[in-house]
Amino acid sequence: MNANDILQALSQRPFKSFRLILSTGREIPVLHHDMVLLNEPRTTLLAVEGERFHVVDLQHIAQLTFGGQPTAEQLAR
Repeated sequence: MNANDILQALSQRPFKSFRLILSTGREIPVLHHDMVLLNEPRTTLLAVEGERFHVVDLQHIAQLTFGGQPTAEQLAR
């Protein structure tokens, strides 16, 4: 996954929520465009999920999926 793919998903208007699917199989919901920040060399991102945050190397993002709501487990985090 590259930074342009993430930036394109974040810049959609109206915004459509999506999930970051990591190489480990873990899913991180992105419910608002302000919940993700990319570092300057665009190699790492910070994703806020409720009161938690995730620092993810872009090389570990396997795909983005759109649509659907976050699971109850993800909302409870």
